[in-house]
Amino acid sequence: MKIGLLVIATNKYLQFLQPFISSADEWFCKNHEITYFIFSNEKVNIKSNRNIKIKKVEHKPWPWMTLGRYKIFHESFEELSKMDYLYYSDVDMRFCDFVGDEILSQRVATQHPGYFERRGTPETNPLSLACVRYDEKMQYFAGGFNGGSSEEYLKMAKCISNNIDIDMLNNIIAIWHDESHMNRYFIDNPPTKILSPSYCYGEGMKIPFRPKLISIDKNNAELHS
Repeated sequence: MKIGLLVIATNKYLQFLQPFISSADEWFCKNHEITYFIFSNEKVNIKSNRNIKIKKVEHKPWPWMTLGRYKIFHESFEELSKMDYLYYSDVDMRFCDFVGDEILSQRVATQHPGYFERRGTPETNPLSLACVRYDEKMQYFAGGFNGGSSEEYLKMAKCISNNIDIDMLNNIIAIWHDESHMNRYFIDNPPTKILSPSYCYGEGMKIPFRPKLISIDKNNAELHS
């Protein structure tokens, strides 16, 4: 299979890029043809034996890079649609165990490590297109790792991008940005594969799962400055 791994690394987040790619080289989908799609505002020189596509993007201050990630993917539709599957990961993550065919499905979501099998903290503003009503059942998914078939993933990217644009026209920013909109999308379009918090395991957390993809501890305030 042709699998695209999408990662955004601008400004101070560039420090995480090579360690992330090196970990993916070792652990991510070893039996498939992988292309790393790296979206950055800087010139990057990455060491890897896999295919690498560098896509130029403009850096914007927090929270615009996270709010705009699905628009970035949607705008690369022509190239990304050539893949069989697409997966997005936060750049400040590290693969630490084999991740393979178990993730291959049409719409793939990851249980949030802080809210697995719980409702979590969805957007509740009824004016937002990310809103989840109190009477709607849900489990909360993490924005740090998700994916699916290229067709389904790009369909999601277009929908979320459009919904965020509409919210912005109404001066609304969802509580957890793109993650809030993604959770709304997965209520309306249920995942065909739900991954455990092993795939977004917070560094230093003690939860009953074996980590496969670790979210690195960092100073978010410093990174967002």
